[in-house]
Amino acid sequence: MKNYTISNLRFLLVTIIFFLSGCKNPDQSNNNGQQSNKSVEQKFIPKYGNPYFDYDGIDHYHVSTNESSVMALDTIPNRSKEDQLKLDVITDKIPKNINDTDFIKSLEKIGFKKTVIISHKFKKINEIFVEKTVSENIEYACAPIYRDILIFKKKEKIIGMAKMCFDCHQKQIAGTKANTENFGQDGDYEKLQQILYTN
Repeated sequence: MKNYTISNLRFLLVTIIFFLSGCKNPDQSNNNGQQSNKSVEQKFIPKYGNPYFDYDGIDHYHVSTNESSVMALDTIPNRSKEDQLKLDVITDKIPKNINDTDFIKSLEKIGFKKTVIISHKFKKINEIFVEKTVSENIEYACAPIYRDILIFKKKEKIIGMAKMCFDCHQKQIAGTKANTENFGQDGDYEKLQQILYTN
């Protein structure tokens, strides 16, 4: 009986020691985990290249339309010139290149509203319209409706155009030799939308 009690006590003592040695300070454990995460996942720092445009003015055109309105416009058999132009602009047919600027004169006729971008917003816009590396490149698979158009000017001459679909995160950019492949990544569409629609 005595031997049985002693062996039980030994077993209990060994179990307690084993249990205590396996316990770690939770703060210490978290800190170690955070340090290893930091070493594995270092904060991404983008590298910047050439700006898309050298400009001194931007005109912003916006039209309020939805997908069903665009589909209805597309099904009209004998569209007027204005309806055809609107359809071509909000889809991806116009402009074909930087020299294709005639449509701009008719934008307000087909329902777009014009706003001149205030120059104090240029710095933030430059941070978006620039060559840069990105942490992740995400593409959306949906048909774009280009409700927003930016016309970049230098001494009143049109030097660049950018059509935006904020819903599908797609763009059509003309007039730059810069690499626009990574445009809009890392939250840039949301940033640009905020710049355009806040004072």
